[in-house]
Amino acid sequence: MIMPLSFMILAITSCTKELPAPEPKWVDPQIGATVAEIISADANFSIFKSAVTKAGMLDMLADRTKNFTVFAPSNAAFIASGIPQAAIDALPASTVASIVWYHIIPGQKLFSANIPTTFPNIQMPTAFIFPAPNTNPLVRFNNFPSKRGTTVYVNNIPMTAVDNSPANSNGVIHTAAAVLAPPSTSLWQAINADPNLTYLVAAINAADVGGTPGSRFQDYLAIPYANFTLFAPADAAFQGLLAYLGLPVATSSFAYLPKQTVQGIVAYHILMNRAFSVNLPTATGVPTLLSASLPTAPLLTIDATQGAKGAKNATYSAIVTKDKHSYNGVYHIINQVLLPL
Repeated sequence: MIMPLSFMILAITSCTKELPAPEPKWVDPQIGATVAEIISADANFSIFKSAVTKAGMLDMLADRTKNFTVFAPSNAAFIASGIPQAAIDALPASTVASIVWYHIIPGQKLFSANIPTTFPNIQMPTAFIFPAPNTNPLVRFNNFPSKRGTTVYVNNIPMTAVDNSPANSNGVIHTAAAVLAPPSTSLWQAINADPNLTYLVAAINAADVGGTPGSRFQDYLAIPYANFTLFAPADAAFQGLLAYLGLPVATSSFAYLPKQTVQGIVAYHILMNRAFSVNLPTATGVPTLLSASLPTAPLLTIDATQGAKGAKNATYSAIVTKDKHSYNGVYHIINQVLLPL
């Protein structure tokens, strides 16, 4: 059931939506306020401007030979996110820089009309370089713009205003309702740290018994540059399943099930692309990691309001905690185990 890591990486790449690479554009140096000038002139961006200045990026955003898309939190957004001006003043410059970089897409102006409404999310490389031990200066964190109706989101954060871009400006500014927090852990690290997902971790470990390092579920969920969505059953969901099967309600009980069964259940909860809750579709026939390994496997049904449903689930598994963001994916905690067979 488990595919080689090389095929996984190929599949991950093929399932990631990206916009075309930007083309350089000539900008009239005499016309149009720069991004730096816009945020400097608008008192509503004073905290963001302070953060940009502390990060040493104001001159960059004033460069008329470059283009930028900036998701700029308003002062109210910084305060609502627990980062008032005093916090910007107190934080180390490197920390402030990592926050600012994650809000900026260099190299192009992404207007709201060009942000797709389709599932899954597109990914846009930000100015935030993956930190050590990564040594490749070309590898950057992504953020994930989407649009539902007339509302633009980045990750799961709505924009309160869009397309602030005077004629011949070097960028476009969208005003964010909250600060975009750059993720700091992999999915595997995150679910291991979540006290409500101990049974899911136990199921993954049981599925990986005897597996070759590099081809196990825990390896896939730790790939730094992957792009997954994980529907993560809460502990109570797995406890209910084990009780229904007549097994002891304990994390060790996955050893009583055939390994292939546990592998199939785990794989059925993983989508090979990233979708924040605001970009989940209402659709049948949504493929999973299980169907990538076994083409005849049943597919998922997803409802943007009700949650996800497996082929053998009588009802939808509701999302009880959404948009837990990691650098290689996002997970949503659900209240039932998705059953393929």
